[in-house]
Amino acid sequence: MIAHGLKQTASLKICARPGCEASVKKTTAKYCSIHCCAIDPSRKERLRRQARRAPIIPLAHQLPLMFQVHRDIEASLDDRTFGREDIPAGLLRLRAV
Repeated sequence: MIAHGLKQTASLKICARPGCEASVKKTTAKYCSIHCCAIDPSRKERLRRQARRAPIIPLAHQLPLMFQVHRDIEASLDDRTFGREDIPAGLLRLRAV
């Protein structure tokens, strides 16, 4: 790193996983590799605690999804669309039957 024309050397960080003495490659990194990050027991425990704190919604408080279906749905749709002109009157004879 160069600041005001003077060269400064950044101190090498050591991997955060217990038992690993490798140096970290980037200044913003915490672990020396993805493997060390994945097997770090303190990180795993922290993730477990976070997962336990996640809100759990009981089934009684979830929103019910109720669908009301008409017995003869096609007749119901025909009743609702009566008077609408989806197909112009002149083209009714061309409608597929």
